[in-house]
Amino acid sequence: MKPGHDRIGSMLAEEGAPAGTNVLVLSLRYRLEDRPPAIASFLFGFQHVLIMFTAMIASPLVIGGLLNLPADQRGFMMTGVMLGCGIGTLISALGLFWIGGRLPLVLGAYVIYIAPVVAIAKSEGLAAASTALIIGGLALLAVSPAIGKMRALFPPLVIGTLLVITGESLIKVAANVAFGVNTPYFGNPLTFIYLVGSIVLIVAINMLTKGTARSLSIFLAVVCIYLVSIPMGLANVKAIADAPWLRLPRLAPYGLAWPSPGAIATIVIYYFVTAIYTLSITLALCKMLGVDASEKRVRGAVAADGLGSVVAALFGGVPIVSYDQNVGAISLTGVGSRFVVASAGVLLVVMALMPKIGLAIGVVPTFVLGGTLIFMFGMIVVVGVSILAESLRRQRDLLIVAASVALSTAINFAPAVVFDVFSPSVRLLATDGIIIGALTAVLLNLAIPKSQVEKIPHSID
Repeated sequence: MKPGHDRIGSMLAEEGAPAGTNVLVLSLRYRLEDRPPAIASFLFGFQHVLIMFTAMIASPLVIGGLLNLPADQRGFMMTGVMLGCGIGTLISALGLFWIGGRLPLVLGAYVIYIAPVVAIAKSEGLAAASTALIIGGLALLAVSPAIGKMRALFPPLVIGTLLVITGESLIKVAANVAFGVNTPYFGNPLTFIYLVGSIVLIVAINMLTKGTARSLSIFLAVVCIYLVSIPMGLANVKAIADAPWLRLPRLAPYGLAWPSPGAIATIVIYYFVTAIYTLSITLALCKMLGVDASEKRVRGAVAADGLGSVVAALFGGVPIVSYDQNVGAISLTGVGSRFVVASAGVLLVVMALMPKIGLAIGVVPTFVLGGTLIFMFGMIVVVGVSILAESLRRQRDLLIVAASVALSTAINFAPAVVFDVFSPSVRLLATDGIIIGALTAVLLNLAIPKSQVEKIPHSID
């Protein structure tokens, strides 16, 4: 199949949209089943790795620091994460039996797991924490068919709302990265320069180029950022020289120990929370690509998260999840081929086995790529707004979106001390703006009847 440009509808016909309604349009250079040339596929895949790399390494780096792990154990944790991300991405994109959504979903470590992993490791040991993560991944595999059946709760109105909420929430996280919060660079004017410069560079490349160059806009922008950072002395080149060329993964590097029931229950809850993230981003991606958001695809995507997490934990890593920012990249670059994402999975496996390559990508401080992350999360908001633009047809729809976004934003901007009144188990959900917003959108969509609410007036008298 040759690459081309698709005009993809937002499936509003299924929702009863009137004839002639404008639909969400996404121009695709490469569609889901297209196979770009080998060199282009490699570069597109590398672009996906660059987009997700900073977020992927954040969890093992932070956990290693909080637990004060020795260098070898930190290395095994990083290897386990990369290996799980690579294998999980390959399976998610290409499929393995019933596992994998056969979609361009890139899997990476998620910061939501930092707190429970550190807490369990400190109280019961790292071996028990690893075992709990393995059990949680297997539990996610087992319940993935049930998650797939929940797709009926997520019509376009709810999907669009969730994307806006998710993008907004993640921009706050990315802003902390971009401004160097909790690093020596916090307050340094360089963080502002890199933030604005990254966004301007991506926009400029998109406006001034065509074809493959435009599809590689993020890759080209990141390369430029790296080339500027190295002569400024921001790159830790010595770390690359000190890293080994080859590091084979070790099965259960910390050992295995049976965790407490409370530890297992906590981890399983976290897995379920992230499964809702994967469900929503999978439905949104299917919509963008113009493919059927079937129960089979959703189940497969969630199952791939579970299997990838098991692989990561078996080799010393932490759980992984389908990444939002890479979906934002697809909307920007128009490269929706699942085989491109599979090539990204291969690159991640290679990086897991060859630490020098991984360090060469992560040699600059994280704030340098913060602007790129913010832009990708902004693209997620844009996709959500595009879906909502064609979904807001009744007053009830306005109420659902307004309530969901308002509650989510309030949670995200509230001081952390506000939630100290809750028990730790309740605090997990109460402090997550995405979860609160998602629950609000789903419940209000079920509770407010469509037939009893007036339509939005088309004009104001």
